[in-house]
Amino acid sequence: MNVTFKDKVLSLYRRTIRKHKMLKIPMLVLSVILLFFDHLARRIQSGARRYIAVLASLTFAFVSCSFSSVIWGEGEYDFTADITSYYYETEESAASFAVEDEIDSDLIDAAGVDEDDDLIDPESITDISELDTVSGADIIGSMAQMEVSDDEETEPAETQDEHSEFSRDDWQLVLVNKNHPIADDYSFTLGAIKGAMQCDERILADLYAMLEGALNDGVNLIICSPYRNDDRQQMLFDRKVDKYTAQGMSYMEAYKTAAQAVTIPGSSEHQIGLAIDMVSDSYASLNEGFGDTKAGQWLAAHAYEYGFVIRYPEGKEDITGIEYEPWHLRYVGKNAAKVLYDENLTLEEFWEKYL
Repeated sequence: MNVTFKDKVLSLYRRTIRKHKMLKIPMLVLSVILLFFDHLARRIQSGARRYIAVLASLTFAFVSCSFSSVIWGEGEYDFTADITSYYYETEESAASFAVEDEIDSDLIDAAGVDEDDDLIDPESITDISELDTVSGADIIGSMAQMEVSDDEETEPAETQDEHSEFSRDDWQLVLVNKNHPIADDYSFTLGAIKGAMQCDERILADLYAMLEGALNDGVNLIICSPYRNDDRQQMLFDRKVDKYTAQGMSYMEAYKTAAQAVTIPGSSEHQIGLAIDMVSDSYASLNEGFGDTKAGQWLAAHAYEYGFVIRYPEGKEDITGIEYEPWHLRYVGKNAAKVLYDENLTLEEFWEKYL
């Protein structure tokens, strides 16, 4: 298969931002400019193509110099600004660029909005056995030989002490979203949930306790998407962009629309091992309907007792930048989870209020 000019530009963009994350916005702008001129050149007579090529080169050079003066002239971008004040209005990453304009929800609905689009179609899947999954029953069953005190593992979190303090440096409360990508120096150790499925090893005890607590209430939760590495997240996002461009969107429109459905690579909580997608043995689809099921309602009512919260709640889309996802659980620790639950806060709102 022939490699197109578009393929070369997108390949250059991806390679560059992987090595130099602060160049995401400049490279995105430059890529759009090149693709625009390429599209223009293919629509005019061949005699004028050389003129277009020269114009594109001059524009590319001008924009490059403009951005380089910002990045290397007076120093790097300031990523240390106070993120608790109007965090969603900053422009510190390519992700923030993707949410500047409102997106036509009909376009998103037409193509589906699940993050694992390469594996499942939330509109049609009926059997999760085709996925890489593991159930709470399987996990707890395999741990039966381990003597774990029910009081120690499944007891609800204690009431938050009004005088206790939360810290921005607490790994449990790290804020990762479209405007605040994962820090370059962020590190953690992966632990095995079961088999090849992994997450931050520090949340395993509370995760197992939650699975057991659900089982005790007649709910068999199914883990279908825990930790994802950087390449996996990049592939998911690229596939979504390609899907939208195939429907006739420009690259710019596709990028912005894709960002409403799949988290920008480098900005996903799955990449730090603190987010887990869950369904149940009686409902296999990652869609809003899961929130109305027994399992979805159990998680909404009890997940906080084990340190987890519904990360993207209904009615808070303008704050999180992500559509309602009743299946997406995020670990924040028991104390913070109780505050978020009691006060109906998102993690972004929690940061503004308490950190």
